[in-house]
Amino acid sequence: MTILISLIAIVILFFSAACLKQTAYAQPVNSIDTDSLISIKAFRKLHTMGNIEFITKTMALEATIVANDEHDNLYKSISIQDTSGGILINLDASALYQTYPIGTTIRIHLQNLILTDYRRMLQVVASVDTSSGQLLTTGIPAPLFAKYIKVVKENTNIVPLVVSFKNLADSLQGRLIKISNVEFSAADTNSTYADKKNKIGASRSLKFCTGGTIYLRTSGYADFAGISLPKNNGDIIGVYSVYNYEKQLLLRDTSDILFRSKRCTGAAWLKN
Repeated sequence: MTILISLIAIVILFFSAACLKQTAYAQPVNSIDTDSLISIKAFRKLHTMGNIEFITKTMALEATIVANDEHDNLYKSISIQDTSGGILINLDASALYQTYPIGTTIRIHLQNLILTDYRRMLQVVASVDTSSGQLLTTGIPAPLFAKYIKVVKENTNIVPLVVSFKNLADSLQGRLIKISNVEFSAADTNSTYADKKNKIGASRSLKFCTGGTIYLRTSGYADFAGISLPKNNGDIIGVYSVYNYEKQLLLRDTSDILFRSKRCTGAAWLKN
């Protein structure tokens, strides 16, 4: 009988290893105030792309919210940054901007949470499920926000980092950046940010006059999805992101687009 029970246990263990489904919903065991602070840059180094890291140590991030779901271009997430880098935090609730407005500095307890990536974009989540063959994640549940997150300061001044095309890199993920001398490709100038009617997101090409392309990614649920793209040239502010190896920018609001100059001329590649 003992041998039979052991064999059954081995079989169960074998099949359990074939898929991963784990939650981090347990209440944190340590106070946020006593956790060791880690910079976002150092925290990101704990991740191997494509892997899932369960955070077992008592550590915390202290960073400022640079984007939220106020205009529905981010879904159940906020983007935070400190002086070293940025990262997405997934929160399982809507209207996050009412509790966590842009400019709020927070301290977030990390023990029992999970560090992973979606299409190479790093994110902190509360649970993962790969039993379907795809990575499904869930953010920190609303009832546990106060257990994991503490507001440190409000109305923190945020200055976007000015970046050239050649310096766009994964280390900028989640950070608020500003790019200059760009314009939407000629092919996109008669388009809207996304398909608002059918709630379908879109990536619109932003061309640098000096060469290079980054894509403005807009959700079909964004409240500005149905607005026509500006036709001029200028500066744009947004959160840097990636989709696999595609460089993307997530717009917080159309007021972050400052296109006041004439379009570039004489560059054939801008027409594409």
